[in-house]
Amino acid sequence: MTASVFDSPMFTKLYPVGEAGRLFTHSAEIRAALLVLGTLAKVQGTRGDIPEDSAFFIHRSAMEVQIDPAGLANGVARDGTYVPALVAAFDKAMEAPEHSQHLLHNTDPQDVSDTALMLRLRQLLTLTETALKALPDSDSRATLLADLPMIRDTFLRVAFTDAPDTGTAIGEALKLGAPQDARAPIRSIANWLTQAGDTAANTAPASPTNAALRGQLLGLNALFQETSDAASEALYLSQIALSSLSLLNMASAV
Repeated sequence: MTASVFDSPMFTKLYPVGEAGRLFTHSAEIRAALLVLGTLAKVQGTRGDIPEDSAFFIHRSAMEVQIDPAGLANGVARDGTYVPALVAAFDKAMEAPEHSQHLLHNTDPQDVSDTALMLRLRQLLTLTETALKALPDSDSRATLLADLPMIRDTFLRVAFTDAPDTGTAIGEALKLGAPQDARAPIRSIANWLTQAGDTAANTAPASPTNAALRGQLLGLNALFQETSDAASEALYLSQIALSSLSLLNMASAV
């Protein structure tokens, strides 16, 4: 048995997550972070913070480079975050030190990973909305869909609170809101996802699978809401998101 049913080819039909499963892979995480790094360089080049030719080179390279997640393991163990190791791997892959020296210029690595996560959560919310609309009408379904625009506008924002002008420009480029700290918004999104999954669980026919998955979702979210650190997100958030989407997909398939 795999550590998570959502990673298992054997359980993929029993616990279906659809396209959401791809959002919680290292490939998606790295690709989103590279997009943020490239956009950061482009904004900084426009503002004159780094040379424009270097900004152009970094931005273009961010869309082309391939990074092996396994190669980041030692850096993650050392730093507790993947961004410094990703920047080092990106630097090496570009083979252009005159340009790559400007990577992550005067930027907190956490801002990159937080903003990259918001990009993936934006896609996740779109998938959740589609699955919710496939459920039968109910008051809870209507409330969740009515709240979704507020969830997007209030919580899907870039980080970069220490550099708000840069952050605002990045947000405009990535179609995310103005800078804010990500910890509380991520937990608010997790709460909304949990309510969506719970609504789906109450819609679908009773079954041991439904009950077990609902229990996991509610239990993990309760634990997650007690935390306020980025490290907890790696442990809880993907399981909450995929539990919710699995319940929604199970209910909409009935």
